[in-house]
Amino acid sequence: MKTMRTLAVVGAGVGGYLLFSSKGKEMIQRVTQMFNSKKDEPLMVKTGNPDPKDIGDNNMVSEGAMYSVNYYNKQQPES
Repeated sequence: MKTMRTLAVVGAGVGGYLLFSSKGKEMIQRVTQMFNSKKDEPLMVKTGNPDPKDIGDNNMVSEGAMYSVNYYNKQQPES
């Protein structure tokens, strides 16, 4: 309970600093511009539909798939 209260006070302090200092305001503006930028729009079109010729993306997808399969196999009781 004390830990949660401490984290809340620290979070409020950091949030207050970011909202009221000029450096914090600049950082918040940069972060919001990154989220609002349209340069990543092609990534959203590509999401869930990997190009067969994009080897790096396909390797990442296959590694992710193998992680879940290996986890499932480890959870199964041996017969």
